[in-house]
Parts: sequence; C-alpha cells; structure tokens
Amino acid sequence: MISHYSPNENVDATESIGVQKGCNKIMKLKLPLLLAIVLSIVFITGWRPNVPLFGPKPDVETLRTSLMSAVKADNTAEAIRLIKLGADANSRTSANGWSALHFAVRNGNVEIVEALVQAGADPSYTGTMEGQTSPVVSEKPLEIAQAALDLVNQIPPSSIEETLRQGGLDDPALVKSMKDPKAADRYLKVVEALSNVHNES
Repeated sequence: MISHYSPNENVDATESIGVQKGCNKIMKLKLPLLLAIVLSIVFITGWRPNVPLFGPKPDVETLRTSLMSAVKADNTAEAIRLIKLGADANSRTSANGWSALHFAVRNGNVEIVEALVQAGADPSYTGTMEGQTSPVVSEKPLEIAQAALDLVNQIPPSSIEETLRQGGLDDPALVKSMKDPKAADRYLKVVEALSNVHNES
C-alpha cells in the first residue's frame, strides 16, 4: 500500500504544538489571577462551603431551633446539614439546659456527636434536661452516654420502654434508640468518641 505524504501535515502539527504551548503559558499567568479573584470574592462575601452565596441566609435563632429539633428527633442528615450551614454546635434548650450534644448522646447517635464535636461543641458543659418528671440532674454528655450504655446492657429491649416511662423519659426518639438491637454498640461508640475528646483536652 502506498502512503501519500503531505508537507502540510508537519506544518499543521507544528502549529498545533505552538498553540498548545501558548495556551499553557497563558494558563500559567492567569491561574494566580483567577485564584486571587476567587479568594477576594470569598473574603468580601464571607461565603463558606454549603452556605448559599445569594439569597436569604438563615438567622442564628432559626439555625439554633432547627438544629435542636433535628437532634432531638434523631434526624442525622438534617442535623449535619444545619451544622454545615453554621448552626451553633453549642446550641441549648435554654441558658442552663441541655445542649444539642446532650440530646445526640442521649439518642446514641455517634454521627451527630462527632459532627457537633468537630464543629466546636463543648463536651464538658453540664446542663439540666427540662421537663423531666424524675429529679432534674445536671449532667455532662459523657455521663449520659455511660448511663445509657449501662441501661441497655442491663435491661432487655422488651422492658426498656416501660423503664424509660417510669423515669419520665418516654421521648419517641429515645425509646426507638434504646429498643434498637444494636443500641449497646451505638452507645459504646458514643462513649468512646467522647472519651477520646476528654483525653485530648
């Protein structure tokens, strides 16, 4: 088979290489400029990941109450979304009430516990849970986790609901969490996560 050689092929290839080198030089010059522009926009607007750049931003109180509701209801996805939006990781029911971390611990939700701690939640804060029919006790999250772990290890799942009700703790999310066959494993993970935080501080 005879191949036909065209001298224009070399010219086209040379031009293509030249264009590519030119583009590379332009990109090297423009990349720092582009990065500077992006950083300026971030600085001026105060933009953060997962926070809309335009449109209304949720106010602090809305974020706080929404986070508390999500954590109490054991809604992992919503709680983590709100934390990423900037909800205060130390949100509380009241000035001396339980924090979001207390409720996450009570529900044995290690994912929310870890997200709150990473966002700055104070694991040493002592608060009281309002609305208890049993004597109100001021506790740290780790103490709650250890008590919950002891409870699920000592009481069979069939008796958990009645035991909680007698103690005035018949919250649906708590009952569901403690009746879960894997409750002991989940509360153990929460205890370990909080113990690690205490050991680091």
